[in-house]
Amino acid sequence: MFDPISLWMQSSVFWIRVFKQQQDAYFRALGAFAATVPHETSADLAREAEAMKSALTPTEKPARPAQRKAAARKAELASA
Repeated sequence: MFDPISLWMQSSVFWIRVFKQQQDAYFRALGAFAATVPHETSADLAREAEAMKSALTPTEKPARPAQRKAAARKAELASA
């Protein structure tokens, strides 16, 4: 029979091998994914960032909540 220490070592080695296989498969998948990602130059990235910046910049500042409430009250009174 096996003594408890050798049994523990055998089971530990088994799970270490399983973990290593999973890790290797994960890294292979990451490598395959990275190979398909387009490699842009810094100029392309800067141009895209500037385009996104102008598209996301609001043209008008939003009103404060108190100003919105006052405007809503005025509109409500005007329509009554």
